[in-house]
Amino acid sequence: MFDTAIETLERDDFCSLAPIGWLHHKMQDAFFLVVGTQSCQGFLQTALGVMVFAKPRFATAVLDEDDLSGRDALTALLPLARTVVAEHAPRAIFLGSTCTPEILKMNVSGCAPAIERETGVRVYPARMDGFDASYTQGEDHVLQAMLARTPAGGETPNLVVLGCLSAIEEAEIRLECAAMEIPEPRFIPAESALDLAPVGPRTVIAPVNPYLFDATAWAKRERKATILSAPFPYGPDGSRAFYEALGAAFGRSVSYAERERAAWASLEGELTALRGRTIAFASDAMVELPLARTLRAAGARVPYVGTPNVYRKFHAPETALLEGVEIAERPDRFATFAKLTEHAPDVVVANLNIANALEGMGFAVKWSTELTFQPIHGFSGAQSLFAMFAATLRRHDALAGHRAKAGSETHPISMDFFLESHR
Repeated sequence: MFDTAIETLERDDFCSLAPIGWLHHKMQDAFFLVVGTQSCQGFLQTALGVMVFAKPRFATAVLDEDDLSGRDALTALLPLARTVVAEHAPRAIFLGSTCTPEILKMNVSGCAPAIERETGVRVYPARMDGFDASYTQGEDHVLQAMLARTPAGGETPNLVVLGCLSAIEEAEIRLECAAMEIPEPRFIPAESALDLAPVGPRTVIAPVNPYLFDATAWAKRERKATILSAPFPYGPDGSRAFYEALGAAFGRSVSYAERERAAWASLEGELTALRGRTIAFASDAMVELPLARTLRAAGARVPYVGTPNVYRKFHAPETALLEGVEIAERPDRFATFAKLTEHAPDVVVANLNIANALEGMGFAVKWSTELTFQPIHGFSGAQSLFAMFAATLRRHDALAGHRAKAGSETHPISMDFFLESHR
């Protein structure tokens, strides 16, 4: 199933600072202080849509054109942290380290205890650099830093839902847990960065995002917590499997078959646009496997999935449902283009870096970044999830119809020069 072909290692990755976009909205009392360069600052200001009057709860400690190898990082960062506390009064600061060589020379995480002691504000050190396979793993490192500060679990079984969710998505999980009469869920992250549920051997950790491997591995290794092994709650099929596994983790035998059937029926308008269409994934956000699984369940063809990493055990519930799909782990740019040419999909899910190039080649593209910012979990998120794909297909079909009516032709860019025989 997995492609192991030799590659050029040229890949297109988004920046790991991007998760600040949804994390700072979630934790209203937190501030993200990124230790980086003007490139990091430029990314945060443009990608996250900063306006001068917005007073955002994130900022970059710009350390540019300065050899920091001999400097005390705490001397540089402590005044900035004090300014953040004075101007924004956060209850917690996330101290993010980036991948600039000058920053790598600094012991940013080692400064966290001293800054916390001097300011009186909780400081979570979190790696948010480009050394991960996917930008979404920035959230993984933030949540791992929070788990490390959770109180030890007691004798009472408890449930921790791990992953950033909207209020609507959280409400659905609360209602379903109450209906199953299992422990009331606690969420990490919650609205407060200081709201941390206890984690211990009697804790069930339910990850809702497929890129949270490091955080869940930490909870299993350091706190002996149980990690829920189930498909992620994307689409009616994944939501059914997730809730049934959640009930089973607490000794409840429940069936969501009727709930799944009703959910699919309510989505008929979107499914009509998807059935029989071919959708492929270029590697990007590590959400590709569960999305491919639920799109196949919706009636679409998914012949090829590129994804940054496949953790064999963590992702096993998803890969088990993707029999017959070609899965490429961390494919390079040229391998991706070659596979897309071979399969000629109706829609390609790809990151912003190559979206325009793919459009120029004649593909209809869905930005994968949209999928990480939208509430698409659970039964309540299924409408948003499938509507995004249906809208892309309808727009592409409408443009093709207008071109045909006008007698105009498209002139896609030839991909030949990307292929191995021409390089």
